[in-house]
Amino acid sequence: MAQLLKAFPNDLKFVYKNYPLPFHKQAMPASKAAIAAGKQDKFWEMHDLIFKNYRSLADDKYAEWAGELGLDVEKFKADMVSPETQAMVTEEMKQASKAGVRGTPTFFINGKKPSGRSFELYKSLIEAELEKKKS
Repeated sequence: MAQLLKAFPNDLKFVYKNYPLPFHKQAMPASKAAIAAGKQDKFWEMHDLIFKNYRSLADDKYAEWAGELGLDVEKFKADMVSPETQAMVTEEMKQASKAGVRGTPTFFINGKKPSGRSFELYKSLIEAELEKKKS
């Protein structure tokens, strides 16, 4: 994604949706942690810590990372367990299911799911979409 965002800085809109897989016991808490951090403008920072430390995800780690990010940890903890945060994850999961998402990560380009994953494939699909837009 970083390559694509760099290649198309003015033409690409990246939208991230949570889709915690049910068999991964830390997927839901990780999603909630990212959303809770986002309420203090640190979604991507928490997201990156979660993915960097995916092998050591644990309930006590999220608050620790929130502190490292300079968040109000008590607010972060409250936001993690709030019904609003759960509702956001639930809604994103419904959207993903409706779109046919079966695993993570799944990418869409203008609502179409590419059959494959590579920078070159995605770049060519984006270029084709941009050409259509010019017509």
